[in-house]
Amino acid sequence: MASLFDQPLLQNGKESRDLSTIQTWTFEETFLGLAVVILSYLFLVLRLLPNFMKNRKPFQLKNALLFYNIFQVAFASYAVFLYTRYIVKHGVITTRCPKGEDLKAVISEITPYFIAKHIDLLDTVFFVLRKKENQVTFLHVFHHTLMLTWAWFYQLYYPADHFVVVGLINSFVHVLMYAYYGISSLGPEYAKYVWWKKHLTKVQLSQSTNQADGPLDGEWSPMNRATPHRACKEQVLQHAAVTKSSTTTTNILILYLLKHLLEFL
Repeated sequence: MASLFDQPLLQNGKESRDLSTIQTWTFEETFLGLAVVILSYLFLVLRLLPNFMKNRKPFQLKNALLFYNIFQVAFASYAVFLYTRYIVKHGVITTRCPKGEDLKAVISEITPYFIAKHIDLLDTVFFVLRKKENQVTFLHVFHHTLMLTWAWFYQLYYPADHFVVVGLINSFVHVLMYAYYGISSLGPEYAKYVWWKKHLTKVQLSQSTNQADGPLDGEWSPMNRATPHRACKEQVLQHAAVTKSSTTTTNILILYLLKHLLEFL
């Protein structure tokens, strides 16, 4: 079924946009796959694991958390390297509209971010296993589902490089965040080494505000500030409309599902 947001070519019954032989998922395929991942995540952290932990003592998971945080710092640092290199080469606001082999290279560059957003879901799993229910807030769960939605639509439905800078900022914040978590997991005697916690909170809040206003709000967007070449302009503006409509629609549904799932629990 053709997407409502653009006019793709149909090849062998599948949607294929004018991206020079690069075949992407349809909106329906992307939405369905994303829904399966999000609903599985919600069921796991809001129902299955809480029931499993109900009559059990919290797990300490000290070594597991240390390894997890070290891995997250290393992986986020790799993403920072990738996107810094990309921005140095192509600029902060990219309007190249890559196609064909060029687009394949872009997809390869943004794939680590797509993977990272799935690994990040383990944050909630660890909170539940350690019985840190106060950490599993609506905002926490919604943030993870929002970022996952963002990643799915940019990786599978309409891959592009227009928001590489968002991935760079988010990955840099994750380097700081998981470094803090890793040091804190070592014990209270290491608290003196995380004196910068209050500054990290400010950075996180600033990043969240920019991400909320950037991808979803037409008032702030590289698409609105850029002056792309004529041949690229239509695709850039179309890409902005696709992303805004898709993420907004999906997250309204996520809110609805969260509300009713919490009521059910």
